[in-house]
Order: sequence, then structure tokens, then C-alpha cells
Amino acid sequence: MATVTTTTTVKSTEDVAQLDPSAEALLIKFNEAKAAIKALEAEKAAAEKAIRELLGGANVGTINGVERVRVQHRNMSKIDREALKMAYPEAYAATLVESAYTVLQTK
Repeated sequence: MATVTTTTTVKSTEDVAQLDPSAEALLIKFNEAKAAIKALEAEKAAAEKAIRELLGGANVGTINGVERVRVQHRNMSKIDREALKMAYPEAYAATLVESAYTVLQTK
């Protein structure tokens, strides 16, 4: 029985920049800011939940007779993209707009 060995070479077409070691401080600052935003969003969500619980079913909350919080009712409209794609694929394809964007993934 013969043994067959195959080799696969993968070429990367990405541009790679060699960053100065001082860039490490920027990366740390960026990651810390992302973590702070996430923590603040969680803190905001917890405060909102507590306020809504204090309001019960009321739309307005007052402190010493002064309005301090109001629940505003709004409507949002959106399109079920998957339903549109399944029921009307031509309309979906004709109205599809895709945008390319980038995000920073730090390590």
C-alpha cells in the first residue's frame, strides 16, 4: 500500500502593519473603553428595570410633586426579511442593499 502525502499552502492577501510597541497602550485603552461601555449598558438596564418596577403600571413618576420620569409609548415598524425572502424572492433581491464595513478585533 502506497502512502500519499499532500501539502496545502495558504497564502494570505491581508496587509499587515507592524505596529510600534507604544500602540499597546492604545489597544489596552480601546479594550478598557469597550468593557466600560458594556458595564455601563448593564448598569443602565438594571436602573431602567428598577424604575419600571417602581412605576408599576403608571406612565408618570413624580418626586415631591414634580414629574421626574415618563414612559413614552412609541411604535416601531420593521420588515421580516426572512418572510419577504421566502414569499417574494424577486422583491427581496430587488430591494436588498448590502454595505461593507469594518470592526476592530483586538487581542
